[in-house]
Amino acid sequence: MRRMVSFATGVFVTAASLTYAEAAVDPCLGTPAVQENGYPAEAVLTDVSRIPIEVAYDATQGSCTGIAVTVQRPDGSAVTTLPLTLEGGRFNNPAWLGYFSPALATGTGDWVVTKVTHAGNEAATNVPFHVLRGTSLTLEQPARTSGTARTTFTGLVGTYTSTGSLVPAPGRTVRLIRSDQGVVATATPTAGGRYAVQLGLTQALSVEARTDATSTTSAGYAGPVTAHKLLAMSYLTAATTATVNNYWKVSDTAFPGKLWTTLEFWNGSAWQGTLSFGYTAANGSYARYWKPDRPGTFRMRVTVSGAGLDNSPWRRETTVTVKQLPQAPTYFVGTVVAPTAGLPIRQDSTMSTFGTLKYRRANGTLGPVGNQVVEIFGRRVGESAWVLVGTARTAVSGYFYSRWGLFFHPGETFQVMLRYKTKLPQAASSATGVFGPFTVRP
Repeated sequence: MRRMVSFATGVFVTAASLTYAEAAVDPCLGTPAVQENGYPAEAVLTDVSRIPIEVAYDATQGSCTGIAVTVQRPDGSAVTTLPLTLEGGRFNNPAWLGYFSPALATGTGDWVVTKVTHAGNEAATNVPFHVLRGTSLTLEQPARTSGTARTTFTGLVGTYTSTGSLVPAPGRTVRLIRSDQGVVATATPTAGGRYAVQLGLTQALSVEARTDATSTTSAGYAGPVTAHKLLAMSYLTAATTATVNNYWKVSDTAFPGKLWTTLEFWNGSAWQGTLSFGYTAANGSYARYWKPDRPGTFRMRVTVSGAGLDNSPWRRETTVTVKQLPQAPTYFVGTVVAPTAGLPIRQDSTMSTFGTLKYRRANGTLGPVGNQVVEIFGRRVGESAWVLVGTARTAVSGYFYSRWGLFFHPGETFQVMLRYKTKLPQAASSATGVFGPFTVRP
């Protein structure tokens, strides 16, 4: 009865066999494998000939020193006895290790481990492996780039010859691969063996380079390397002056990719947000706005940030002087307060209020105040507090109209007042005279 044991060498799957009787004769007659320190290894020739072969053993049976293996061609030629004199294996799985060194000129192709010997005992094995010419692949550290500048990934691909010299390997496809195994780009080396790929990155990127094995040469691996990226932010474009209660704009561009932008102002003791924020557009542009509520000179700051950028967040500042425009008085013109259905006024009556809101221009004429809110108040005669009973929004012409219901009782008298809480740069709050008194009839 025989058992089969499979081992992965990195370039093929090997199979080995030992009879139970052989293992019983000598527990040190373990199964050989092309590996080093317990890890599968590639059988390749570079400028040196050094192919690791290990035989694991059970440490409870002793140190098992003096193990050797026999390696030969499948046709029985080139028989080599290889003593395993180095300690290998890993963790609690010890092994004896030796390096098989076929001639660089003729050592490629198929080989097989046919025998394991120890202390005068031997065991027949069948561990085939295939020797390839080695591949050298490099991936150089890319220069850090800024903004829209493209990042160049480059390196060399070479193959070792039968003399051990390294020569360029044009035509070998090189793949750049992310940590998640996604292919970023592919490249083909030139006659000199150099490959190069330019990528437009929006943040740092770690990649490794790989080239597949051929029938005569091994696969190649290089890296990983991390390409670093800087954000680039242009100087701010903004007016140096602004006016109270009017929007001030700051804009410009920032790269690369979709970046987050915020606008703040210095309030005298700390940076304060303006509630103007958002991402840059596809072309890198952005615009942020601030509506100052008082005059003065203010430091303004735009902050740009993005993931995977070495200098994120990045900031630029500017200064703006906010001025108060001359105030323009506002007026109610043609104001009427009356019951909608006419007299008499009863508890269930609806009141109508209308008129026009205007302001005085610098030349003395009156102009309309559109899209503004007029407040309507009522109070009982003899009381001091006004109660808001309705609102109206002015049209473009300044005209407003509102209907509102009574909250007064029969027999009570009341008064009505209109108010416009003026927004700067117009004058302070404007109010009509008091309308009434009106009496609520039963």
